[in-house]
This record gives sequence, structure tokens and C-alpha cells, in this order.
Amino acid sequence: MVMGTENIKLRILWLSWKDVHNPLAGGAEVISDALMSRLVKDGHEVRLITAGFPGSKSSDKINGYGVTRVGSRQSVYWQTFRHVRKNLKEWPDLVVEEVNTIPFFSKFYLKKPRVLFFHMLCRQIWFYQMVFPFSLIGYLIEPLYLRLIKQGRVIAMSGSTKQDLMRSGFKARDITVISEGIEIPMLKNLNSVKKFAKPTMLSLGAMRGMKRTDHQIKAFEIAKQSVP
Repeated sequence: MVMGTENIKLRILWLSWKDVHNPLAGGAEVISDALMSRLVKDGHEVRLITAGFPGSKSSDKINGYGVTRVGSRQSVYWQTFRHVRKNLKEWPDLVVEEVNTIPFFSKFYLKKPRVLFFHMLCRQIWFYQMVFPFSLIGYLIEPLYLRLIKQGRVIAMSGSTKQDLMRSGFKARDITVISEGIEIPMLKNLNSVKKFAKPTMLSLGAMRGMKRTDHQIKAFEIAKQSVP
């Protein structure tokens, strides 16, 4: 993840709006948890600052990395600023800032090497997840705050996200695309797999407007025209 640091042990401060134990956690949090866990196994010290949720602990330990929960889903950005300025301003060697809907703007209060981590940009998602006029406001201000934070190394989860970032002013040479993986054990023998009698397509995921589950259903109908 950090090139040329194989033998250097870093203190890494990770900023994210949710952790993997949050009831609202999704795929992004699973990936972040895997990355932080592996960094810890490589000998680095990792601290995650994230939002609290009903029944959560303010301090926690998950898979070897420390977790500090401050504020709520709405106030986590401001509370992170306050907590870091008071307790961790000089601590990290590296800051990893996840940008999920809204950035933490850490460049303005942490003068440390930083990596921005994008799973995707919001853009049209604002219109599926927020009511008007907040959806329009989010859609219009996203390109503006992206230009404010574009500096240093960036990690993106797909080529399409990289293209979106480049359209927002990020330089291609600064963006590294990493692929998502799975940890399900591989099948050793396909003959042992019990199949449905008819060709079957399965969709897994949350049913929210932004996930476009209705498009998947329409895709099934189109597929049935050529697959009996």
C-alpha cells in the first residue's frame, strides 16, 4: 500500500465514517478492515478514528488495530478534527483518509504524509440517497471540495473511479487502483456443487436506491430473452 516501506514500521492514522462493527457497515468497511488488519500483521501500528453508534464503545480493538469512536454519523468529521488536534496531531507518520460522501479535510489540520482512499464518488448517488434540495447541494459541491483536497497519493477501488477523479482535477500518476478480493475458500471440485435445476442468477447486497436493484431485475428480464 505504501511503496518502499516494507522494512519501515509506521504509525498510521486512519479516518473513516464507519467501522466494520457499525450496524450500517458495508463492503467498504470490510475492505478497510482487511487492509488495516494486514498492515498490523506487517508490523505497523494503526489507529482508526470513526463515528460512534448506539451501544458502541468509545475505545475498541479490532483485529489488532485501535479504534476511537467520536461523535455520530453526522458529527464525526467535526469531532475527528477536535480529537486529532487535541490528542494525535504529532502522532502519525502517515494519514489514510477515506472519502465516503464527505471528506475529513485532514490536509488542513494534519501536516503529515497522506493517502486519500476512494471507493467511489457520489455524483448521481446524491439524488437517490438525499431529499431535495440537499441532493442538489451535494451534487454541486462535490467537485468543489474534491478540488480542495486533491494533493498527494490516492487509492481508488476501480478504473471508473480513477476516471471520475481525473475529471475532478486529480492527476493520473497520483492514483493507484487496487482490486477488491474475497476470502471465501476456493472450491476443490466443481462436481461436488449442487446446482439449481434451471439457470439461476443471484444478487447479494443492500436494497437501497443507490444500489439500483430495480436495474438488476430489468437485466434478468433482458437476459431471459436469450437464455431460456
